[in-house]
Amino acid sequence: MFKRHPLYLLYLLVIGLVSVGLLYGFGLNHLGKIGFYVLTLTFFYSLFYRVLRNKQWNFIAFDPTRNIKKNHLDFFLLGSIGIFILYHLCFLGQVPFISAVKILDYYQIAFIRQNIIEHDHSFVKYVSAFMIRGIIPFALLYFSITNKKLFFILIPIALFYALSLMQKSLIVSVMIPLIIYSVIDRKYLNSVLYSAIAISGIFILVYTTNPNLRATQEEIRSEMEKNGHLYLPGENMSAAASFLSASIAIYTRVFIATGLAAGYWLDNIPSVYPYTKGCGYRFLAPAIGCDFNDFDYSHIIYNATYKKEAKIGLKGTITVANFVYDYANFGYIGLFYSACITALFFNFLGKIFDNNFKWIISINALFIFWLSSGALHTLLLSGGWIITIILFIIFKSVLTAEKNDFEPAL
Repeated sequence: MFKRHPLYLLYLLVIGLVSVGLLYGFGLNHLGKIGFYVLTLTFFYSLFYRVLRNKQWNFIAFDPTRNIKKNHLDFFLLGSIGIFILYHLCFLGQVPFISAVKILDYYQIAFIRQNIIEHDHSFVKYVSAFMIRGIIPFALLYFSITNKKLFFILIPIALFYALSLMQKSLIVSVMIPLIIYSVIDRKYLNSVLYSAIAISGIFILVYTTNPNLRATQEEIRSEMEKNGHLYLPGENMSAAASFLSASIAIYTRVFIATGLAAGYWLDNIPSVYPYTKGCGYRFLAPAIGCDFNDFDYSHIIYNATYKKEAKIGLKGTITVANFVYDYANFGYIGLFYSACITALFFNFLGKIFDNNFKWIISINALFIFWLSSGALHTLLLSGGWIITIILFIIFKSVLTAEKNDFEPAL
């Protein structure tokens, strides 16, 4: 069952995780909406699966490797990654995590992290998302199978870049396709090693973003007060305690936070904030005469929920599951069409990947999980998913050829 419908069943698991947090924070208040969405999703998924099961989509058989040498494509892929990373760090004017490790002021570290993504240069912002969420994870998996030398060149570059962006999730995201592929391919030692690399990266960021691991409370107080920031005394945790705290935070993020975020939206829409009627879609708002910023509930609800952080100038968002965005726009009608579009898209992916369990899971599983805190169209257009799909189509013949049954990279 799982091998025949992996994306659908993974997505049900994601909805289950959202429901756990929703139950934890809001009781049974919103489970009716979740139930309606799941039933509609299941109906449309089954319908599209039956209709499309025997259809042949020959236009997907695009193979540029027939006309371009594989080595040329490989070096172009690696070179594009390296050039953009260098450009991005030059654009930022610093390597953020190296700058942060020298600072003892919590607020300054928070502003460094904010500065990475809060700028007006759309090209850098979008290409960075394409790179770290789509191109780099795919390239690591691709090179680990087809070109060990390029794999060993890319992996330290990828990890350094992920650390530089100072988000724990990005360290994990670049390694997840490798981990999943290794497990499916029964290369368990590889999967353990890749997992250890990801966990080590998380702990490096914990060390970087927690001054109490690097200084005494008096030193931290002195620097914060010198910068005009209020110091709130607290327990000076040991490294072990901080790492435990980080582990708890990751557990909370997976099992609780996504549901709580959904609850903040569902509790306030439409009782406090009205349905946006299409104005909540950034790509659609200008076409229907709306100012998206007036309906950007991810920022609006963040400011209403985290008033202290917003007051000192920290900008944040409360991002929610795919279907919650559609509910925020059109209520139950939004849930209905969200289920329809998602079901159709999963079947479309099945065709692209020839329902090959190994590849469809290795490459798409992380994006399915991100549907717990992101809209489908956002993940596709600016989150790197569509780029990853295109890369698979380009390199499909190389990855799926039996003659390329290479030894694993490690």
